[in-house]
Amino acid sequence: MRILNLRIPPFILVLIIMFLLITLFTSLSPLLFPIDLGATDLGARLIPPSFLDGGKPQNFLGTDHLGRDFMIRLFYGTKNSLLVALASLLIATFVGTVLGVLAGLYKGPFDTIVSFLTDVKLSVPSIIIAIVCAAVFGSGKWILVLIIGLTGYPTFTRLVRGQTIQLKEANFMECSRALGASKMRILFEHVFTNISSPLIVHATMRFSSFILLESSLSFLGIGIQPPDVSLGLLVSAGRNYLINSWWLSIAPSVVIVVIVVLVSLIGDWLRDVLDPKYKNS
Repeated sequence: MRILNLRIPPFILVLIIMFLLITLFTSLSPLLFPIDLGATDLGARLIPPSFLDGGKPQNFLGTDHLGRDFMIRLFYGTKNSLLVALASLLIATFVGTVLGVLAGLYKGPFDTIVSFLTDVKLSVPSIIIAIVCAAVFGSGKWILVLIIGLTGYPTFTRLVRGQTIQLKEANFMECSRALGASKMRILFEHVFTNISSPLIVHATMRFSSFILLESSLSFLGIGIQPPDVSLGLLVSAGRNYLINSWWLSIAPSVVIVVIVVLVSLIGDWLRDVLDPKYKNS
């Protein structure tokens, strides 16, 4: 794969390291901070961060309205948001790639049906579909993963289908078929190899939108449910205390912005180096 041979600029390398550190550290939060997310301490509610007047050293970002250490909850919330976005991305990539390859290779009714469903899905905002699905099937971490993943696959289908149709007419594909190569060999040696670069770029760009969609659904109360926590849920829980306890909403909002900016900048760089249209412009 071409991505393995890339020379990474120092600035992009710093962004990648930052994102990996955020992912690693928050993923280890259950081991580093083994707490009961449902436990409360009303006597210690709304303590300011340690760098503000009235703060305590043991609560760096203070406590929330139920007296829980907010920094620890922020770690747990970031872990859950990243987990939901990554799992949803894997589902969307898998479903979209399979449907796109099959629709591109086999013209006919199947391609027509897939293209029609893709166009219908793309004409409706994902958040509306996600809200309806959450209202029908309920809410929860893994239901949210399925909802976001299955509402996000059409862009992958359209991309992979277009790439597959182009590859299908290429000379090297005709040569492979003429030499007696099996369909599975053509699929793995030519199709998947050649669509990997644009697929990686697209997946990176879509990761940010999945983070925002998860945060939006959790903010609306139809995503991850208490006592579990996510970034969107933290923003929602803190919105009633913005005047006196602004950090309860500002801190998770900053984390969302940082993650989205990091992934977007990395995705822009991948697009510039892997997409010939941008590389040669």
